[in-house]
Amino acid sequence: MKKILSFVLCAVIAFSVISGTVFTESPLDISIVSEAAEYNKTMLPYCYRKLTDEEKLAYLKLRTAFIECRDSVEIEIPTVTADKLSNILMYADVLTNFNYPVGDSAFEYYYYEETSMTSEVMFKYVYSKKDYDLIIKKSDKAAEKVISKFTDKTSDYEKIKIIHDYIIDKTVYYDNNANSSIYDALVNGSAKCDGYTHAFDYICTKAGIRSAVAYGYVKDRTDENEYHVWNKVYCNKKWYNVDVTWDDPESNLKENMTYKYFMVSDKVIGADHVQYDRGFYVPAAKSNDGDYYQKYGLYAKTLTEVKNIFADKIAEAVKDGKSSVTVRLSDNDLYNTVTKRFEDTDDLFDILKRASQKTGGRLVTDGYSYEGSDEGMYTYTIYFYYPKSKLSDYYIDIKQVDSDTISFLKDLGLKVE
Repeated sequence: MKKILSFVLCAVIAFSVISGTVFTESPLDISIVSEAAEYNKTMLPYCYRKLTDEEKLAYLKLRTAFIECRDSVEIEIPTVTADKLSNILMYADVLTNFNYPVGDSAFEYYYYEETSMTSEVMFKYVYSKKDYDLIIKKSDKAAEKVISKFTDKTSDYEKIKIIHDYIIDKTVYYDNNANSSIYDALVNGSAKCDGYTHAFDYICTKAGIRSAVAYGYVKDRTDENEYHVWNKVYCNKKWYNVDVTWDDPESNLKENMTYKYFMVSDKVIGADHVQYDRGFYVPAAKSNDGDYYQKYGLYAKTLTEVKNIFADKIAEAVKDGKSSVTVRLSDNDLYNTVTKRFEDTDDLFDILKRASQKTGGRLVTDGYSYEGSDEGMYTYTIYFYYPKSKLSDYYIDIKQVDSDTISFLKDLGLKVE
């Protein structure tokens, strides 16, 4: 007996699927590989390589049909395999994951009840084939613009940082009820976490850098089923986490990019991120060697190191015209110590004076701002100011600056336009 099964996408539910596959019929025709040849094979999701040969052939056939926006495709595979491969199409594949309707039946199967084998898979889409092709064309152009910044001397780490920084500079976080795509992040300039993540994955993959997508939720959310998505990236033979969305804080400050979630281990990001199992392979990130703050000498284990690093790095930042420096602290005890010292002593004034001396007096030394983050990432940021500078040198929209901050900065000698 043949029945129909709807495969319903719900962004708040984690799917549990069986990963093993045994084909009772003969393998799919190898010709489907050439059928998909017009699409760039390097854009296949990383988990594709972890599929069995039979699953790879089936996935290429499903993917080709979905990219071509066909109504359906005839394919005989176990329904558990169809579930697994559909998950990859919806969650892991950067060329397909934005073109399914949220909250609706993205896929429907005809299947044989006696054998649990599908005979046909039907699709629904958000975009027509014409609109889909336009999205890919414009996204490709944006991605190539980033990749053109690379030279033969650009290391993979530097490439990853350039991609990370470009997306943050280009994109403003915008939450809505629809999927966000690579196009939203790279062309429209506004996206949710999935747009940020898929844009990062897209550019990395086109640049020859291994990347994968991780799904889960963030611990401080009231609803644990509210999903979040970020990246895993491979560099120097190790995997790391990168959360571009959370490195782009919503702020009126011009310098609002962070690297708290850049090239960190599962243990570090696990302080506030919980990863789901979506039924397909996602590599583990065991190393913290790529942590931006450690790599660039912005990591402290003692109070003395905190003060010395801030004094040195603020002086370096002044030479580049920057107005803030962030240091990552080793643990909660050091964070609490630094907090108490910054609140109860003149340590911050001393840091600024030392930095100013290194720059020939180019800093305002009698005023500053600072903020700490103890959300498992343990960072402190010091914001400093220049004589005769303007509010617009530090803020995107000075109309949003509160009156107390304006009065404080005016007292330091800053100009208010």
